[in-house]
Amino acid sequence: MTRPTGTLTHSSQLLTAIASAGFVLTGVVNTFLGPILPILSARWALSDSRAGYFFATQFFGSILGVIVSSFLLPRYGFRIIIGISYLLMAVGVSGLLLSEWRYALLGTLALGLGLGFVIPATNLFVSKANPGRRSSALSILNFCWGLGAVSAPVALYATVGRSHSSVFLLVLSGLLLILAATLAFSTGRTPAPQEEKSIDHSPKQTEWRFVAIVGGMFFLYVAVEASVGGWIATLAERLAAGTSARWILAPSLFWGGLLAGRGLAPLVLMRLRERAVALAGLALAGAALCVLVFSSHWQWITVAGLVAGAGLAAIFPITVALLSRFQQMETKNAGPMFAMAGLGGAIMPWLVGAVSTWSGSLQEGFTVPLLATIVLLWLHAIGNQGSQPVSEI
Repeated sequence: MTRPTGTLTHSSQLLTAIASAGFVLTGVVNTFLGPILPILSARWALSDSRAGYFFATQFFGSILGVIVSSFLLPRYGFRIIIGISYLLMAVGVSGLLLSEWRYALLGTLALGLGLGFVIPATNLFVSKANPGRRSSALSILNFCWGLGAVSAPVALYATVGRSHSSVFLLVLSGLLLILAATLAFSTGRTPAPQEEKSIDHSPKQTEWRFVAIVGGMFFLYVAVEASVGGWIATLAERLAAGTSARWILAPSLFWGGLLAGRGLAPLVLMRLRERAVALAGLALAGAALCVLVFSSHWQWITVAGLVAGAGLAAIFPITVALLSRFQQMETKNAGPMFAMAGLGGAIMPWLVGAVSTWSGSLQEGFTVPLLATIVLLWLHAIGNQGSQPVSEI
């Protein structure tokens, strides 16, 4: 008997579970540069400006990965592309064990390529598998991502305390290889990337203004998230001034806020419009960023990181769900949008480091994501009409 188009088999549901579990590792890889960078910077005697090259390289790699995967995804499908992404990330993580920082940048480029493959492919897969509840399903998926982001600093803290930070990199690389092999030998049907059809040709979905607004949302959100997650450990370390090693856990509080918020987001989105959730979250994140800029106590910095993460939690799932308004152009437009996200992640964390080096204050560098958060709030105010999933519009 022929199954209806878009219906997932039991084995395909297993692939969905594997992809969700893999997103935990994706969260680790996507965020661990922040807590490990002070260690790498000390080993290689890097300035903030040079340390920022690692963020820029990772996200420029992700841009390239998004561009390449947009061509490969329709031909090879979700399973193969996601599997390749974990292989690239395994190679990239192990590259950080190299003794020369310029060579380690090549490893960072490889893991960035892997992230550029896996993040849009997995988000599109889950979005297409759940057409009636996109924001909620994507919040759950990104909850898995947040779980990995929270775990990374904790695991690193445990290994650093025993002077074995290289163990963290080796174990992470091994887990990524196991996941790549699991996907390579898995079978099952997933929705085809070009499978979804639509007869809705509303002008809003192809209007250049809406395309520009959504592109700006992708750019600024990832820019802010990467900047805070990437630099908050360094900021807490400097304010702690050797009084405590717990500064390395500061990113865990930021990602923990993100994780908790994404766990609650599906329930909140059942009761409130997406626009209201986005505006409230961004206002909360903006207030927390003000603390990062002006506070002189590392304890307040860690608390502000928690609040900022909670405020940003629902923004990315809501933004990805906006892609559904492009209807039959969703898959075609997704590549450029995720590329914009990677560009934001490449530019802004580097810019934070550059402003810090120029001004002599990392806190002044944090004014960059603060201003970006204000602009992002404005974009959601004018461009997000707060609709429910596309099936309910």
